[in-house]
Amino acid sequence: MAETDVLILGAGLAGISAALHARSPYRLVEKSDRVGGLCKTDVREGFRFDATGHWLHLRDPDIRRLAEEVLPGGWLTVQRKAGIWSHRRFTRYPYQVNTHGLPPEVVAENVLGFIEAQFGEGGRALREREPRDFAEFILRHLGEGFARNFMFPYNAKMWTVHPREMNTEWMGRFVPHPTVQQVVRGALGLEGDQAGYNATFIYPREGGIESFPRALAGRLPRPAECGVCPIAIDPSRKTARLSTGEEVRWRHIVATIALPELAHLCAGAPAAVLEAAGQLRATTVTYVNVAARDLGSAPLHWAYLPEERYAAYRVGSASAAVPSLAPAGCRSFYVEFSAAGPLDAATVEHQAVDTLLDLGLVRARGDVLFAEAHAIPHAYVIYDDRYGPAKREIASWLESRDILIAGRYGRWEYSSMEDALLAGRECARRAG
Repeated sequence: MAETDVLILGAGLAGISAALHARSPYRLVEKSDRVGGLCKTDVREGFRFDATGHWLHLRDPDIRRLAEEVLPGGWLTVQRKAGIWSHRRFTRYPYQVNTHGLPPEVVAENVLGFIEAQFGEGGRALREREPRDFAEFILRHLGEGFARNFMFPYNAKMWTVHPREMNTEWMGRFVPHPTVQQVVRGALGLEGDQAGYNATFIYPREGGIESFPRALAGRLPRPAECGVCPIAIDPSRKTARLSTGEEVRWRHIVATIALPELAHLCAGAPAAVLEAAGQLRATTVTYVNVAARDLGSAPLHWAYLPEERYAAYRVGSASAAVPSLAPAGCRSFYVEFSAAGPLDAATVEHQAVDTLLDLGLVRARGDVLFAEAHAIPHAYVIYDDRYGPAKREIASWLESRDILIAGRYGRWEYSSMEDALLAGRECARRAG
C-alpha cells in the first residue's frame, strides 16, 4: 500500500497552497484534468473567460510576496469601476454611499430611512439588541429604504433565500457599514466609489486568472495528480481508495472538496454527521460567457441587478478591466444567475443577451458573436439557522480523525481567493 504523510484532496488554490506549505511528504490529487479549481480560464476564439469575476485582493504580506514571485508576467493593479443598474440608470457601487442619480424620491427614502435606523424612535428596538438575522442587520444598520430598494431584492436573488432566512456569520468585510456623512455625501454625489474591501484589485498581466494557480503549481516539489479523486475514505484505518484503484495510507488529510461530499465519502461516519451533511445548502450559479463587438460602452467591470425584471443578479466584463482578455474591437461579458440547481442553458443564454441589450452594453443582437452557459455547483453556501450547528458537527468529527478542511468548498463558506490560500497554508502547518 502506498503511504504519504498528507493526502490533499483538490488542487484549487487551497489545495495548491497546502502542498506549497507542506512540511512533510504529500500527495495532491485533483478530479479535473487541470489545476486551479474555480480559478480557471477558458479560451474560445481569442477570448479568455474566467469562471465569472476573479479579482484578487491580498492583505497577507507573505501571500502577496508569493504571488509576486511566482507570476513571471507580473500583475496589473486595477481601480474598481462597478455599478448598480436600477430605475433605468447606472449608479456607482457601493449603493449605500452612492444614491446620487437615482430618482429623488428613492434618494429621500434611502437617506431618511438610514437616519431613522440610526437615531429615530422607530429604529430604537433594533439598536438595543443584536440582529437575529441578516434582514434585521440590514434594517438596523441601513434602514428600510436601503433594504427595500437594494439590499433585500439583490440578496434574495443572489442567495435564493430572503435575508430573514440567513444569519450574520458570513458578512465580515463583505458588507460595508456607512457613516451618516458617507450616506449624505453620497446622496449629493460627493462620496466617490472607494468604499469597501475591493476598491482596487490585482490581476495577472497575461493569460487570465488561471495563470496564477498554474504558476503556483509549477513550484510544487511533487506535481498534482490530475484526473484522480477519492472514492472512499476509511478514517479508522487512515486509508483512502482513489479512482485509479490505488489505496493510500495517510497521516493527515487536507480536504478542499465539498464538505457534504466529504462526509459521505468517510466510512463509519456517524448518523449525526451524515444528517448534518444533508442540512447544508448552497446555490448553483449558472453563468453565461458572452462575446460581442465593442460598441464603446462605459467600461464597467461589473454591475449589480437588484430589480425583479432581470433574472440575472450581476453582469461583468473582465475585458473592461483587462483589455487583452478579448480580441481587438471586442468585449467579453459574463452574466450570472443563481438558483437551487443548474438552469437550462438555452434559456439563460437568451436571457443573458437580452439583459446586456437592455442595459445598453451590447448594441444589437447581431453584435453578439456567441453566448455559452456554464454552471458552478455549491457557488454560495446558504447561511441559514442550520448552517452553524451542522458545519460544526461535521468539522469536529473530521478533525478528530485527522481530516482537516480548507477552501471555499471544504470549509463550506463564503470567502475570497486569498482566504483559500491562507486556509491551505494553515492546514499545512497543522498537519506538520
